[in-house]
Amino acid sequence: MEKVLRDKKAILLFMLPAVLVYTAFVFFPMCQSIYFTFFEGTPNVDFEFVGLQNYAKLFHDVNFKESFLTTMQYFLVTGGGWVILGLAVALMLQYGMKRFSNLSRTIIYLPVVIPGVAAAALFSKVLEVTPTYGLVNSLLDLLGLEQFIRGWTGDSSTAMWMVCLVDLWKGIGYYTVIFYAGLVNVPTDLEEAARIDGAGRLTVIRKIVLPLLKPVTVMCVVLAIMNSLKVYDMPVVLTDGGPGRTTTVLSIYMYKTAFTKWQYGYGSTIAVVLLILILVLTQAVMRFERKDGK
Repeated sequence: MEKVLRDKKAILLFMLPAVLVYTAFVFFPMCQSIYFTFFEGTPNVDFEFVGLQNYAKLFHDVNFKESFLTTMQYFLVTGGGWVILGLAVALMLQYGMKRFSNLSRTIIYLPVVIPGVAAAALFSKVLEVTPTYGLVNSLLDLLGLEQFIRGWTGDSSTAMWMVCLVDLWKGIGYYTVIFYAGLVNVPTDLEEAARIDGAGRLTVIRKIVLPLLKPVTVMCVVLAIMNSLKVYDMPVVLTDGGPGRTTTVLSIYMYKTAFTKWQYGYGSTIAVVLLILILVLTQAVMRFERKDGK
């Protein structure tokens, strides 16, 4: 087996199926989207070459600016929440709940295996106000807090927060398990030596555990950037981008532009901007990590 793994031709042969699938379903569509950005209209119908007009249009498109700000809000709240709360829960499992860590990890990870559409449909019932109260409004009614009853996903002041909260609930287990795996690999002898020298638990975590956990943290931040910026299913099912345009993130705006208004060129331009945004942020994180590690 070792001889086979050293054979470059064998390695290329094993990689070939994955490379073909990636090329057909990821690389080629991505190149096609970039090509479409220089055209206006619908392919094979009235596709007209317009050069860089679609990119120039972005700077004057109020809807694009609103969607961009909404996407960044979602990224900061949900993406940041995944990393911060995932780390906090992992630390709690490792240092505060070791006896029940297996059961706790299973419970925390359960929402991750639920499809996003199913989770959104579930919470649309939990948060609904008509025709009957959902779980949240029923509890408020039971506690005599009728003044707080509202259509949580239909109110412009709370809709985006509800979308973020639901996705935060669904995704936190994923990052918790990654952080927990990193914590398990932290050498226990370093922690024991620090405690012998009189360091408290918080000092050990801050001075030893977190620095050693840095590569895992960087990986989680990159994953959070990608997963939060390209979100689609949760806001679509919960609010369909509404009320108004309150929860219309860039992916929803791109889809509606391309497949509802049939403006494939401009829709592809929005998709390319989203791709560039993800690349810039992820590369910034990776570059900061390399610079800080020197």
